Amino acid sequence: MNSPEELHARQLARESRAREEAERLLEEKSLELFLEMQERQRALDALRESEERYRLMVELSPDAILIESEGKVVFANEAAKKLFLDSESLRLLGQSVLDLAAEAYREQVAERLSRAGQLTEPVQVEEIAKRLDGSHFEVSVRRAALLYAGQPARQIIARDISYRKRLERELAYQATHDSLTGAINRSSLIDKLNDAIGFADRHGFPVWVAFVDLDRFKQVNDRFGHAVGDTLLRVITDRLTNALRRDDTLGRYGGDEFVLVLRGGPENHLTPGVIERLMDSVCEPVTVDGHELKVTCSIGIATYPVDGRSAETLMHHADAAMYVAKESGRNLCQFYNNELNAQLQYRSTIESELPHALERKEFYLVYQPQISLKTGRIEGVEALLRWASPRLGELKPDQFIPLAEQTPLINQIGDWVVRQALQCAAQWERDGLGSLRIGVNLSARQLNGIELLRIVQSALDDSGLSPQRLELELTESLMMSDIRLTLKTLNALHKMGVQVAVDDFGTGYSSLVYLQRLPLNCLKIDREFVSALSDPADRHADAIVSTLIRLAHSLNLRVVAEGVETRRQLELLSKLGCDEIQGYLHGAPQRAESIPDLLRTHLPSDWV
Repeated sequence: MNSPEELHARQLARESRAREEAERLLEEKSLELFLEMQERQRALDALRESEERYRLMVELSPDAILIESEGKVVFANEAAKKLFLDSESLRLLGQSVLDLAAEAYREQVAERLSRAGQLTEPVQVEEIAKRLDGSHFEVSVRRAALLYAGQPARQIIARDISYRKRLERELAYQATHDSLTGAINRSSLIDKLNDAIGFADRHGFPVWVAFVDLDRFKQVNDRFGHAVGDTLLRVITDRLTNALRRDDTLGRYGGDEFVLVLRGGPENHLTPGVIERLMDSVCEPVTVDGHELKVTCSIGIATYPVDGRSAETLMHHADAAMYVAKESGRNLCQFYNNELNAQLQYRSTIESELPHALERKEFYLVYQPQISLKTGRIEGVEALLRWASPRLGELKPDQFIPLAEQTPLINQIGDWVVRQALQCAAQWERDGLGSLRIGVNLSARQLNGIELLRIVQSALDDSGLSPQRLELELTESLMMSDIRLTLKTLNALHKMGVQVAVDDFGTGYSSLVYLQRLPLNCLKIDREFVSALSDPADRHADAIVSTLIRLAHSLNLRVVAEGVETRRQLELLSKLGCDEIQGYLHGAPQRAESIPDLLRTHLPSDWV
């Protein structure tokens, strides 16, 4: 049995161990609490740092950031204040979010705000916003729900996209409109025409496609420069636009060509008055930089669904009809029809065969004598081009030369004609048949300066003939088409010694001032005036022809009357003082191999 002292010692030992254990546990708990407090402090520091970083990002953000709670703006960063024009008198905080939206967008904004609290991800939309001063601008907006100061709120991030949207509209406009005139371009025109066809098809209405080409517009550019031509195109565009009806469309097809899409309907009909109004709007004179310009237009019209059911077909047929109007004399309107279609197919065949005619030697020349009324002798012959096509038959120049003029082929044909005519004249001279003058017609594309001079000089050199033996014939309308080029070219031909005749005189629009300045040798009276001499009912024919002859003689020009077919015409022309005649009275144009016999059997006494 333990003594009391031993028991007391044991009790003290137990109490000491208990005290040590308690101290140990207390120390461990204190350490845990210390570590926990440190962790909390770090979390608080991180949160504070995160909030500071977020606040800094919000303040420095280039985007406008607003927080809305209960319909009012409760926070706005500096970008937002700048964007919405916050000032001393106009405060953004407290403004209704709906009041910051354009009137037309308020209903949409209210709906989006009502849905924003349900969204877990921001949704970006484009809207029209309103600044505090009432001005509008385009914005890209994202809205998302959040808690702000412990209350449900919405964060709104807005970015000004006015510049981008303006640039997009400009690019879209440029893609669909002509940069010079502002009219819609070719691709947009096709879209508009397809829309009109679709509408017309549903309602049983017609649609008219009018192809408008300005006549002689190239002369404006050549004479006054492209800047004046561009101004003229803009004026014509405005006039055509004003002449159209509300549902019609104007587009620029290219160059000086426009296309009109004219919609039919219960109130819309393509009447002669509508066409006349369109043509009058083009023909009215335009003053540009002090120059009064006047152009006319040729119009071709195709009708849906009669002339085609697709945009491409209608455009093609309207274009074809326009070319017929232009070739028929310009300043005309031509509707597409079945007969025209046959003409176009014939024209297409000519176009496909023409490039091979020279190499196949299908061209040939015929010659018509020009007889002096003073001596009765054959002074010269006019060389006339013919085309003996195996597929198309015999063709005269007016059937294929206008098509050749649209290609470089016209220079090759012109070169061949001049060379062939001069070689024949040289052969006749070698055969002792006299020194005949050779007349050769020039087309519009051949009056081209240096190239024409090269062709003429080369042909003269090859033939060995004197330049005075060659007489180039130009219509007066051709000479006046570009008077500066005409003067330059004819002066160069005059220096070479080549003679020049004005063909079909009286049917064009020659200025007597220019006629005096041009180095001319001959004036040819058109067959229409000569034909009128045989008509007793035409009391003015003698006076007109007499005036033309006196005018030519006052300018020291030889006068040749074309198309002389009767003895009465011959007698009247002789009495009026005409120098030479040419026509079927003496005989039809003949091939080169027949000319020697004609020269040998000709009796001058019969024509004096």
